[in-house]
Amino acid sequence: MKTTAYATGVVVCCLLVLGCTKSDGLERHKLSGTVTYDGQPVPQGEIQFTPNSREGNPGPGTFIKIENGHYETPSGKGVLGGAYGVRIVGYDGKANTESDMGVSLFNPYSERIDLPKEDSTRDFQVSKR
Repeated sequence: MKTTAYATGVVVCCLLVLGCTKSDGLERHKLSGTVTYDGQPVPQGEIQFTPNSREGNPGPGTFIKIENGHYETPSGKGVLGGAYGVRIVGYDGKANTESDMGVSLFNPYSERIDLPKEDSTRDFQVSKR
């Protein structure tokens, strides 16, 4: 009896997980790469990809952590490809009382890019201004 109840519980949990997992039906692509500042990997930071609807990209956008100069879209949270605005913030990675990521290395960096509609790699080099 306990085995049957356990098996039923496992099946119900699996169905709930599958039923609650929503797909937006969009073909997302994996994106990864490196982020450097003044030639060195950015210890910690964040990179945001915002679709450019004026250039025919309806979205959605994505927000990714930078760790040791590397970023990678999480599974199912990739980009669609097309025109995007990119915003990058980078930190020294030395936690302090104001931020877990440390001191900002540079003012937010922005650029516009066009991404392929397939899995790809895109590196960013932020230079001192």
